Amino acid sequence: MAGGEAPEHDEQASKTSAAAQTFAPPERSTPQESTEEAALESRGDGDVAGDTAADAAAEVGDTEEAEVEPEMSWQEIRNRVCPPRGAETDLTPEDFFLQAFEEKYSVDSPVSALFEIKSFLGEYLIQEFNYKDFCSTIGSASAKLLEDDERWSAFVSENLAKDLRRAATVMLRLAVTIAKTFELEAEDWKDVNRACGNAIRAVPACYRLQRELPGALNDARALRHLPVPTYDGTEDLNPWKSEVGRELFEKAHNIEWETIEALTADDSKPVSCFSGTFEVFDVVPLDSFVSVHLKAISAGESPGGFPTKNVQEGDPLVWEVDLSFGSMLDKGYVIEADWYQLESQVCFMSSLTAVAPSWAP
Repeated sequence: MAGGEAPEHDEQASKTSAAAQTFAPPERSTPQESTEEAALESRGDGDVAGDTAADAAAEVGDTEEAEVEPEMSWQEIRNRVCPPRGAETDLTPEDFFLQAFEEKYSVDSPVSALFEIKSFLGEYLIQEFNYKDFCSTIGSASAKLLEDDERWSAFVSENLAKDLRRAATVMLRLAVTIAKTFELEAEDWKDVNRACGNAIRAVPACYRLQRELPGALNDARALRHLPVPTYDGTEDLNPWKSEVGRELFEKAHNIEWETIEALTADDSKPVSCFSGTFEVFDVVPLDSFVSVHLKAISAGESPGGFPTKNVQEGDPLVWEVDLSFGSMLDKGYVIEADWYQLESQVCFMSSLTAVAPSWAP
């Protein structure tokens, strides 16, 4: 994630090179029994890898011979995770995700596969994954449904999270397959195991946050205090100045304008602005909004318009967002955005760059 706590590519490359030694063919051809136990290690609050990994390990075990070949190519690993099904038109969701993974990260070996799983889950699925293209390709939604905004919205609400969880499960099965084949110790793939488990919840949430933030409250504050273009021809559609604008705002955000006015009644003009990457360390739902507490990881280029605040690593930020985001935001999430601070020290977001789980590269 740009500007976040991502490891440097050089560091990752060195880790990959060192890890290549781990992937030397094992002396024995039967996998250690402790591999399944490693998959269960990450059970815990907010981390559901335990049961999921055990299921994945069982699936892999069911499809394997009693004797595991000591040397195995990427294609053989791939075929164990998603057995070939013939024509491209017969793509299953699992086929689609594995193919996208290969193409995005040029995966051609078990080593590269294991080291790109977190990138696929924490970056590609959140930032780049095109759900309409996915549904069209696998045939889960008709062309008419894809073109009908209301029906498509209902379809997304019902199916998106389920399909993203399926992607996380495919990556977990891939990790388990590699771990069993090369008899990896628990520590060798512990981070990937935990990321796959956490992704079951985090990826659907971050996917929505990436597309729905900043939200009604933050948009309203930006429209009130910043020079946001709001003219349609000669008509100003700023909801703070136009009845038509208020109606459009209510429809777009599914919120009554009176609620926005009540939440912002005591607002002052912004006193400073800044850009940066912050980590969520507390989420506090209140009666009408959610108070999110973050701490700075790094500073970016200020968006301008008001005095620039000097942001240092560890500096706190208090951010108010719509209630609907309360169930999506979680401790450890990393958010990169432009911010403006009011006299009350409360901040609002003017634009979002990226949101990701803490384990995302």
